[in-house]
Amino acid sequence: MYALRILPLALLLLAGCSTAPRAPSAGDSPSREGWVPSLEARVNDYAGILTSDERTALEASLATYERETTHQVVVLTVLSLHGEAIEAFSLRVANTWGLGQKEWDSGILVTVAPMEQQVRIELGVGMNRFVSDADAQQIIDETMVPAFRSGHFGQGIAGGVERLMTAGRAYKVAPVVSATGG
Repeated sequence: MYALRILPLALLLLAGCSTAPRAPSAGDSPSREGWVPSLEARVNDYAGILTSDERTALEASLATYERETTHQVVVLTVLSLHGEAIEAFSLRVANTWGLGQKEWDSGILVTVAPMEQQVRIELGVGMNRFVSDADAQQIIDETMVPAFRSGHFGQGIAGGVERLMTAGRAYKVAPVVSATGG
């Protein structure tokens, strides 16, 4: 099972959003116990708070980062948690999706729930060697929350993810090479 270090994070968001969200479908929110959204891509914007250009740029940046480091970062937005704690929801999603390399536990899930005004960063235990809980809290406080308060969700998510990637880039997982060189 994918083990994650828990980092509870709450934030204040403005009610408005600078982009027009897509209309959510019935499967877009955790309205039933144990719900896990489908993993569609590195950016899963079920809340519809990102523009098409923001999703495309973020997706490309995350793909490049994964190729460079083998660490996997995935973004998930849900319109509402419907009363469920973001800690339980994010951990269940990260475990179900199996983010990162299993042997390194090198995944990060960034979850944003605008209606509850919450964001959470789930760090795989292996990633916690590179990005501490304090680092993640600082990223949220200094980069994500100010942008969210201004209604710039895409800017806040992209800025926060960029800072997470910068911290993780210093620690690449080297490919395993046998003693015979092959």
